[in-house]
Amino acid sequence: MKLMHMAISTELMRHGMTMLDFFTEAVRCNVPGLPYADEQDVITGRISIRDVYKRIAVPDSLLPLADALGDVTDSLDLPEMKVMEMMRKPVEDFLLDYMPTVSPQSSVVKALALMELHNSSYVFLIDDGVYQGVVSRMVIARRMLACVNDTGSGLDSGPRE
Repeated sequence: MKLMHMAISTELMRHGMTMLDFFTEAVRCNVPGLPYADEQDVITGRISIRDVYKRIAVPDSLLPLADALGDVTDSLDLPEMKVMEMMRKPVEDFLLDYMPTVSPQSSVVKALALMELHNSSYVFLIDDGVYQGVVSRMVIARRMLACVNDTGSGLDSGPRE
């Protein structure tokens, strides 16, 4: 399995774009993060949906209480007003400096190891400084299933418990 065949092509986030632009592109491409580039298309950071949620809705102080939160927590809900305000913010407000990257020739194992090391569900493919796309854990899972289906191995025809 080659990473270059798994890359999801996305738009780059740039100065002047808003979080609405970010969410629109991330949802369109079904990816959890997007690269941020300067005027010369050099990737200088990333924006992550996980980080956005953490910053606007799930502070670290809430994490130890997560299991104890009840179902009805209106005071903890995201009001539409807060969502609308956040969507108007520039993407730079949510920019993360570090981003796990691999080359298109890298192995799937390297990509998965970097995701694990950096607690991420995706890596960016960069070839000679040029952004090629995003590879996520789900894309790798989809490719693994395609391998099984393409070989006709019958792995899915066994008894279920």
